[in-house]
Amino acid sequence: MRDACPRPQKIGILLNPCSGTLRRALPRFRLLARDVPGASVLEATSADEIADAVCDFQLRESDLLVVVGGDGTLQAAISFLLSQEPACLPTVLVIPGGTTNMSAIDLGARLSAEKALTGLSAWLAGDATAAKVVSRAALRVDSGLQHAAQFGMFFGVGAVVNGVRYYHRTLRPKRVPGALGPTLALGRMLFSALHNLPHDLFCALPARLGTHRGVWERDWLVVFATTLDRLLAGSRPYWGTEPQPIHLTAIAHRPRRLALVLPLLLWGRAVSLIKEQDGYFSHNFTRMDLGGADEYVLDGEIFPAQGTITLAATAPIRFMTF
Repeated sequence: MRDACPRPQKIGILLNPCSGTLRRALPRFRLLARDVPGASVLEATSADEIADAVCDFQLRESDLLVVVGGDGTLQAAISFLLSQEPACLPTVLVIPGGTTNMSAIDLGARLSAEKALTGLSAWLAGDATAAKVVSRAALRVDSGLQHAAQFGMFFGVGAVVNGVRYYHRTLRPKRVPGALGPTLALGRMLFSALHNLPHDLFCALPARLGTHRGVWERDWLVVFATTLDRLLAGSRPYWGTEPQPIHLTAIAHRPRRLALVLPLLLWGRAVSLIKEQDGYFSHNFTRMDLGGADEYVLDGEIFPAQGTITLAATAPIRFMTF
């Protein structure tokens, strides 16, 4: 749906100067943001700073929050929004300024951060109609600790947590550019898995999963849930058929026929060959309980957990992209 969003009454632009794309040409992005007609611009890096910036904007339903950063920046911004007045959210324009930008790309972003900011200025001036608007639920994650709920688009435990650590420890210090770093980390994991190589990325996670379909308790290799349609490198590793907003995929530790199943699983194809009795299952749901994990990944950030983690779908958020 294009140009379905009315011109906003108020605009707040959140710029993360430490995001992968922005820090390489920060003065240019600052200038483009300041040139957006009628916009207030704030810079923030940490989750607390991002929450303070979004709070300072004081945006309502008729307004527009522009998030220029990566997946983690968007996660922190929507966590604050949804913790306040979820019934009165502004439209959120997602501009890909991070390393992987998995959420932005899946929500429809096709232009670079520079071109998207230019497109925003043109749209506000009435010179362009290229804005795309989608409504998408987010994940609400309650971790069992005395912390506020977190909100995001992609949740994972097991090998997902280990993979994020591997990327930050091994590849990020080498300054591998853009999405290549996370893609290399994924490739390293897949190579080890396909060749059955022992690796600390693949430790067993004893955990209990519960959804409306039942309860599963065993050692897991990886469990992830998302409201995104496609993940890193365009993969779609889920095949549930229920008309629910959250995709869940879980793979048992040491599953059968991994070399045959893994390429099919990554693209959600040939589901008749992917059997639950072999250690693979995928369902769609609106709520899940997970016990046994002491940490989890949400949009590339690692969070602590204790006891039972509860995942639930939020009401749809109105996202805008160029």
